[in-house]
Amino acid sequence: MFMQRRSPLFLAFASALLLCGVVLADEPSRKAKKPDGPPARAIRLAVFDLDVTEGLEVSPKALTDQVVAMLSTLPKVTLVSRDQLAKVANEHEIALSGLVDGDTAVRLGKFVSAQYVVVGRASRIGQTDYLVLRIVDVETTVQTTVAAKAPAAGGPEAILDRLTEPLVKSIRVLQSPRQEKDDEELAALRKLAKPLAGKVVVVAVDEEHINRPLDDPAAQMAVVHRLESLGIEAIVPVEPIAGWKEHLLASGKYDDRKVDFLLEGQGTSGFAARLQGLTSCRARVELRLIGLPGRSVTATERGVAADVDLVEALAAKKALEKAGEQACDALIRRTARVMREKTETQKQ
Repeated sequence: MFMQRRSPLFLAFASALLLCGVVLADEPSRKAKKPDGPPARAIRLAVFDLDVTEGLEVSPKALTDQVVAMLSTLPKVTLVSRDQLAKVANEHEIALSGLVDGDTAVRLGKFVSAQYVVVGRASRIGQTDYLVLRIVDVETTVQTTVAAKAPAAGGPEAILDRLTEPLVKSIRVLQSPRQEKDDEELAALRKLAKPLAGKVVVVAVDEEHINRPLDDPAAQMAVVHRLESLGIEAIVPVEPIAGWKEHLLASGKYDDRKVDFLLEGQGTSGFAARLQGLTSCRARVELRLIGLPGRSVTATERGVAADVDLVEALAAKKALEKAGEQACDALIRRTARVMREKTETQKQ
């Protein structure tokens, strides 16, 4: 019965697409309107089976399939298959049934290279059906909530009908180009890092990939590039002499060059999963910033990331780069806060 009454849903969905700027030309001679604003970016979604509470006359799989059907018609939206999700979940001994835990979904989403994961729950309270979806950004864990409610008498089609328009609009927002957002975030980071501009930092990050050597320090170079983009001079010890770190901590100098901070840490990457010929790796980078001369730790932070590639070593490097940059950004923010609090205390 549920599958036979789909036409009203798809008519409503087509209407929602029109509202979101998708032009359906009914005359060949009519010129298509130029879309408003910048073009949508391609995104990759992993939709987990929705949790359905007792009382609703629809199975979790059937309800999830309808949401997937909605998303599959949207331009520049790629969906991770259920088989892929099941394979990765089995490898990591995670149950997919009724998964509403955002943290677990994000972890699995990283393994399948999804940018967003979708989890949700359908429930019935009294004579009203509710459907709440959470679209979680895998990198930032920022959540977008999409909700709908409808009279229970209307059945599953009614709640899906109500969900269509807000879901499409939310996806369109997530598809907005991120360059402007990235530029804004970098500008905000530069503003925070102003007290550190012109400082000299020695960077030493040890890295390893579990059970496999890496030839060059991916996380360390990502940290160096980030520091330099913020106006902070970075020095990487090349074939340093024995005892260089002790000398640096005691004197605040490296090769007779005055140094303000030592940024040291550890990066570790490891194999995560194999997905349709691609290899996924996860990485964790921990950083410590030490004021010189001395051994006082100014701030500590960490970053965790995942990436995929055809070759395991390349996937590991990409994951280490992401984790290193993430940890560096967090360290800059924390250091700026510590320095600001110290300045305010001195003024009192």
